Amino acid sequence: MADKQPIRPRASARQGFAFPGDIREWAGTWHGRAVIAAGILLILGGIYVSWTLRDMPDPNKPVFAHSVVIFDRKGREIEQRNANGEYFHIVLLKDMGKAGPAATLAAEDRSFYNEGAVNWLSMLRALFVDITHQGYVQGGSTITQQLVKIQLLTPQKSIFRKTQEIVLAEGVSLRYSKDQVLEMYLNRVYYGHNAYGLGAASRIYFSKEPSQLTPAQAAFLAGLIQAPTYYDPQTHFDLARARQLYVLHGMVTTGVLTPAEEQQAEQEDIAKELKFDPSIRQSKAPLFVDYVIQRLEADYGAAAVQQGGFAVYTTLDLDIQALAQKSVQDGVGQLSYAGVNNGDLLAAKPDTGEVLAWVGSADYYSQAIGGQYDVLLAGRQPGSSFKPYDYEAALHDRKLTLGSYLHDKPTDFGGGYKPRDFDDRYLGDLTMRQALLKSRNIPAVEAAKIEGIDNVISLAKSMGVDKTEQKPVLSTAIGGSEITMREHVQGYQVFANKGKKVPLLTITKIVDSQGSVLNQTTPGQQDGQAQVLSEQEAYLLTDVLKDYPRQWNFGWNRSMAAKTGTTGAGTSGTTRDAWVMGYSSDIVFGAWVGNTGANGGGGQINTYGESVGQTILREFVNGLPPAYHNFISRPSGLVDGKACDQQPEIYLPGTEKLACQALSPSPSPTPSPSPSPSLIPSPPVPSPTLPIIPPPSPTPSPSAKPSP
Repeated sequence: MADKQPIRPRASARQGFAFPGDIREWAGTWHGRAVIAAGILLILGGIYVSWTLRDMPDPNKPVFAHSVVIFDRKGREIEQRNANGEYFHIVLLKDMGKAGPAATLAAEDRSFYNEGAVNWLSMLRALFVDITHQGYVQGGSTITQQLVKIQLLTPQKSIFRKTQEIVLAEGVSLRYSKDQVLEMYLNRVYYGHNAYGLGAASRIYFSKEPSQLTPAQAAFLAGLIQAPTYYDPQTHFDLARARQLYVLHGMVTTGVLTPAEEQQAEQEDIAKELKFDPSIRQSKAPLFVDYVIQRLEADYGAAAVQQGGFAVYTTLDLDIQALAQKSVQDGVGQLSYAGVNNGDLLAAKPDTGEVLAWVGSADYYSQAIGGQYDVLLAGRQPGSSFKPYDYEAALHDRKLTLGSYLHDKPTDFGGGYKPRDFDDRYLGDLTMRQALLKSRNIPAVEAAKIEGIDNVISLAKSMGVDKTEQKPVLSTAIGGSEITMREHVQGYQVFANKGKKVPLLTITKIVDSQGSVLNQTTPGQQDGQAQVLSEQEAYLLTDVLKDYPRQWNFGWNRSMAAKTGTTGAGTSGTTRDAWVMGYSSDIVFGAWVGNTGANGGGGQINTYGESVGQTILREFVNGLPPAYHNFISRPSGLVDGKACDQQPEIYLPGTEKLACQALSPSPSPTPSPSPSPSLIPSPPVPSPTLPIIPPPSPTPSPSAKPSP
């Protein structure tokens, strides 16, 4: 039998050792207390640093501070909104060039790349100066410490505040590389004149990017950082100049410049180069940005938007926007003889609904015309530009065809409603194609009566005219009810996109200041899409409207479908609103001109829709990039036949024999025939207009005078 091994006592049971008691005894000594206190402080300090550094931005993600920054489809800045008036222009360090960063280091921290987060020698020197002067005179902070002050701390000066700065600077140096720290600093430091960061300062002071700065200009800007108000070149140029010379000398000391290059830089006439350019901060699409801000406020609340920290990526194309803005301004100027003082233009991609241009007034900064009021979102009578909805509804329901005869003759449609055209002439029997191409009023009202005005309104609503009220009266058929340009472009988008509605889209992505994506929409995949018309039904109207620009001498250099509209016309020749809607497979757009006042009112003008096509839209269409040259091809599934006038026509299958049949009783003509002029006016007469004669009976009818 094996010998039994003696049982060994546990270590904790050994004689002379009591673990809990020893710890308590040690903790009661002065050095134990000190170690424990230091440990607690270390833990709390680590927690404080980690918690505070959460507010440091990720240098690999966009920085927006307290701003809302709006970008176009290519990532170009449209505008920056900041409640405090601060202006930022974020630039990557690699894109800043050599001079700007080098001058900043020469001015603020020459040992930046060779030191830690804190330069203790500079700190001690600054402390000595402060003590001897009995106040806070000298800083001694490194760029890392300055970044902490800018991003995380208040401007207060105290021993505790300086301790916080040192601790956090060490934390920053552990988390970020030197290049990252310098890039964050150069995008946040203040240069005066509301310019935050080297990118903003380069634009404000010299109207250029940081990479384009000369050594003299870079040194001048770097000199401002120490005290932007004290060195403000607008009020203290000599002080700013002296500071610039100090920085240039520092650039020689750090080896960035040679003495000869320093002397050359000193000779540069900075005073003549300064711009103080306020236009840098002007929006490239102010009313579009207003609309985007309203959307943000609706989704996130006004308070959150006021605080800022949003990057909003949009569908706008700044190149198309600039073309649209110039086209509107030039066109309004050309039509000023007719009393026109305002205009708008909205353009979008038909297949994805992306808004490309948004010009809500001719001059945002003009109080005389109420330029900050967005006419694109205002209800106005569209005149004859509404007629395609009438005809499309009748085609869709197989009640009329393009070859059907309509009757341009004096007609009472009930209740004393007797529409007429501006010229008080009647062209007799016209096919739908002829009536639409000539934009005659009575045939359009007749088509709406055959189809049923409620059905016309229902189709228009399904196409996108769904925000304004379309009154169920026949005058609506020729634009008697108000519509917004945004709705109207949405409606024509369906024609341009082969019958498929894709809701207009303005915002594709919203990002917060930490780079988190709050919302994202892929163009062409937004909700609300619907196949409102068949491709064949949509093409019938397109086949007519493609000849409209030539019929009315627009002078466009590429194929587009179009339709004019004019409202408020009468025998006096004055009008109120003039429209043109247009589209191809690449783009859909609408433009308007009129007369507006500072109080939202306005006056009459003396021009018609085709004038918009010949001015604003001639410049816009002819200035579009070559990529916007495609047109809509005829789809399969249509048949060829003869119209009532025996001219060639296209039809939906099975409708070609309906063309000349009596589909419904015609309205009763009134006995006042007039001679019919030739079917093709030469030269084209102004777009026909409709003065509405108020009926003697209570039949509803708008009091305004819509016209095509």
